[in-house]
Amino acid sequence: MSYCCPADPEKKKEWEEKMLQEIDFLDNDIKKASEIFSALGHPIRLKIAYFLSQRDHCVCELIFKLNEKQNLVSHHLTVLKNCGIVEAYSSSKWHFYRLNPEFGNILNTISQVQNKKSEYAELS
Repeated sequence: MSYCCPADPEKKKEWEEKMLQEIDFLDNDIKKASEIFSALGHPIRLKIAYFLSQRDHCVCELIFKLNEKQNLVSHHLTVLKNCGIVEAYSSSKWHFYRLNPEFGNILNTISQVQNKKSEYAELS
């Protein structure tokens, strides 16, 4: 059995070294993760991410699907782009947006959690 916060100075030094080795994220990684969760925490931005997980969209399509004003949709796209969640590209005179492929798994995980939550609710 291991003991927490040993009093013995030798064991405390070993314990502290072990604790330092167990740190998974550096402060910058935590800050970036926090920005991503914050960006996805807004309902409009999460909807945009879900739409873009299905296929690329131009702003006109997102405005229509969200039933929001162009400047608001553009603002939310900018937030998502700044976090690296969304990528933009041009084709002819049109601007399109796509979900960064690395974020598809996050959305799938959210869906799985929601489905499990629904299953638990049905069992209750």
